[in-house]
Amino acid sequence: LTRVMVQIEEMEGRFAEFDEFVEQLAEKREEAYNAFESVKIQLQEKQNKRATALMQAAERILKGIKSRIDTFKAVEEIHAYFASDLMIEKVRSLIQELSDLGDTVKVDDVQSRLKSIGEDAVRQLKDRNELFAEGENVIRFGAHKFSVNTFELALTTVMRDDTMYFHLAGTNYFDQI
Repeated sequence: LTRVMVQIEEMEGRFAEFDEFVEQLAEKREEAYNAFESVKIQLQEKQNKRATALMQAAERILKGIKSRIDTFKAVEEIHAYFASDLMIEKVRSLIQELSDLGDTVKVDDVQSRLKSIGEDAVRQLKDRNELFAEGENVIRFGAHKFSVNTFELALTTVMRDDTMYFHLAGTNYFDQI
């Protein structure tokens, strides 16, 4: 654009005495500027569409990574997964492509989400291992252990002592109606 504008200005300098040429050159300058601007806008739109598509792909992959990590039983498995899995590498390559496009906001977003998924998975696994004892049906608080009911609660009405009560099946909860 700059080179074309300089050429038009040089032509204006040469033909300054001819008013009709000066007017035509001014029109051509505007046409050239508008043409370059429209191409610039098209390129920016194309780049934004590409960045958005890369971001959506990264989000889908991150969801899959999260669901996969939730099944691991050891911290070492999580670290090994982050060190060797192809999907993690794919996310990192998407981050690089976004960086090449110059979209630093999306780069930072995907990087932080990838990092937080790993850190959260390790933290949740450690919490689960510290809280639950003997599987997931016993919670441990220090030396004390409590069993956990995992069945679905059902609300019923029962008659006790000639009075109607709400009752949660499988519990000792009764509430007079």
